[in-house]
Amino acid sequence: MHEQAIDLHLNLRTSLGSLGEEERILEHLHAAEALANALRDERRLARVSVYIARELSVQGEYEQAVTSCERAIGMARTLGDYGLEAAATLRLGSAYYCLGDYPKAVEALGRNLVPLDNPVVRERFGGTGLPFAFSRRLLALSLAERGEFIEAGARCTEAIQIAEAVGHPYSVALTYRGMGLLHLRRGDLHQANLALDHALEVCQGVDSPPLFHTVSSTLGYAYGLCERIAEAIPLLEEGVERSVMIEITPEGRSLRTIWLSEAYLMAGREADARAAAQRALALARQHKERGHEAYTLRLLGEIAAREDPLDIRKAENHYGQALALAEELGMRPLVAHCHVGLGKLYRRTGKREQAKEHLTLATSMMREMEMGLWLERAEAELKELA
Repeated sequence: MHEQAIDLHLNLRTSLGSLGEEERILEHLHAAEALANALRDERRLARVSVYIARELSVQGEYEQAVTSCERAIGMARTLGDYGLEAAATLRLGSAYYCLGDYPKAVEALGRNLVPLDNPVVRERFGGTGLPFAFSRRLLALSLAERGEFIEAGARCTEAIQIAEAVGHPYSVALTYRGMGLLHLRRGDLHQANLALDHALEVCQGVDSPPLFHTVSSTLGYAYGLCERIAEAIPLLEEGVERSVMIEITPEGRSLRTIWLSEAYLMAGREADARAAAQRALALARQHKERGHEAYTLRLLGEIAAREDPLDIRKAENHYGQALALAEELGMRPLVAHCHVGLGKLYRRTGKREQAKEHLTLATSMMREMEMGLWLERAEAELKELA
């Protein structure tokens, strides 16, 4: 009866997760953990460790999540439970991704690259989604942060293939959402909107408010980049408001707040943009989300560069911090964007040689990574300088 009680507690987690009822999930997990410890049931205790790691990530406690995942992986290997090991490995990669440790995320998630013709890729192992599809999706996003867009596209395409082959709408929506975000990072706004529109359409058949708002906020970000500001801001504001609910993706409140800040800036609402960026920076630093911290610092540079009167040292300082952190983390696309920002700043202030140096470096990097629209805009800046 105790074993059955543990299983019921764990099974309730899936339904509660879809409804965004985080506190009730933790109640059931702690109850299951106490029962598993009392029974000395290693297999069930390992499963509980994986699920607790997920909830720790939801709360932004990524380092604790790493410890919980490593414990679960060790137990799963001892037990010879491959499905449990795969689920724990996905959570481990997710925690590293959130911490901005992309090399470790790539290494961990690469362990789950099972061939597509292996029947195991279609298994859910008691999870809300398909772990082998989600591992490829998150691997793609980690690679994209490093500028490895070709391989990222291949991995994300495989993730979609797995989800569609199983016919699991929840997984289909999130994998298409991943593809949309990948295209945004690369600068292909048309393909991004196609992927995100499809993801939102699939969401209509899934009773999961957190899933819907995860996809809709990403679509709002895409609208903002397409200068559809009137459509973007309501979606992004709602996404930030809803982010207090349980998150089903590694990107939490800080990233949504960054996107909202960018939209405010494009709408000419500099004060709102600055306030949102400061909130995003506080969240990123609180939870040690170093990649998101780098994005926010660059955004603060963009905001400072538009102030009138211009405080060039303030803008330089933000760009410089973002550039240093992005280089440390290996975020090559963000490094290129920082150089564009500095180039535009120096062009505005008449420092032509410095502007040319940064814009030339940015266009070279973006051309190498085939960054589409972002490359075109950087080249236009360089042409205007000439």
